[in-house]
Amino acid sequence: MGHRAVRIPACMSDMTFPRVRAAVLVILALAGCGDEHAAAPGGKPTPSAGLSGRPTPGTASPERPASTTASCPASGVVLWTREPSAAMGLRSMSVELYNCGDRNRVLKGYPGIGLLDADLHPVKAAVGHGSSSVAQVDSYDRPPATVTLRPGEVASAGILWRNLVTDHPERAVTAQVLDITPMPGAPAERLWDVGIDLGTTRKVAVGPWEKVREANGVEIGDNAPHYGDNHAWRRRLELSPADRMVGEPAAGRIRPALERLRVKGGFTAESVRAELLSPGFPAADAFAHATGATDEVAYEVYPGRGACVHGELQPKRLTVAVDGVRLEGGCAPPA
Repeated sequence: MGHRAVRIPACMSDMTFPRVRAAVLVILALAGCGDEHAAAPGGKPTPSAGLSGRPTPGTASPERPASTTASCPASGVVLWTREPSAAMGLRSMSVELYNCGDRNRVLKGYPGIGLLDADLHPVKAAVGHGSSSVAQVDSYDRPPATVTLRPGEVASAGILWRNLVTDHPERAVTAQVLDITPMPGAPAERLWDVGIDLGTTRKVAVGPWEKVREANGVEIGDNAPHYGDNHAWRRRLELSPADRMVGEPAAGRIRPALERLRVKGGFTAESVRAELLSPGFPAADAFAHATGATDEVAYEVYPGRGACVHGELQPKRLTVAVDGVRLEGGCAPPA
């Protein structure tokens, strides 16, 4: 495969992109960048000729400029999860904590976690520090240390589990909600749609907190080239913590609106889109369509700063995810 030339549109020049190595060249085929005043992705989407066929964000909606700021909560921190990875039944997920406040935050040892199902009933599982109860993974077995986060810095802790269910799905359990206590004495933060599919193993390993991003945005850790970077054109834009803080409050407004619709039942793509507009998102920034599956509607909303909120609404389940836009166009994965 020949190399592709890197071409970053002017309207994307202030955004944080995934790591691109010298040996990995990417085309950013993003529409709506002709105007020198075009907003960063997250404004008004325009049709894309990219591979996905999904809308590509362009200029901000004339109905309401896309939000570019978000206030820090009273706790001074914001938490979110990264998309889980899976291999041969072994699953892992990282929880990230962003210090959005104006003073240092000190993390010690391991976060506390609580698992709940989709109906917010506790999921019984053995939670251990380090990887030994689940698998041997060195990064989970580092000695815990005191981590001091300056304003703007990010820490991460890993969660590890197995799903070995092959024949008794009726006994399998999945935790859809995660309660995180970042430090002793701190209030728990609730994270939704985590999808921790424990199966029948019911064992979870937790790794210690570690700093992963400096206040200047520089990532800490392994920066060597990786095989997956050859497919960087298929990735999403990496959201900075400040950009993610635009998406997370938007997800918090979307969830109760769509949950009301789910409980009521009989929803359609049209009614989902109408409900997305009720929290105040402009019509040009909210989309919904039937997926082809029975009684399932996919949706996506662009709240600003390159963030997108997307998911699916089903009669028994609602998912809400915050991500960056996809390089080949759009917010949600192609249908």
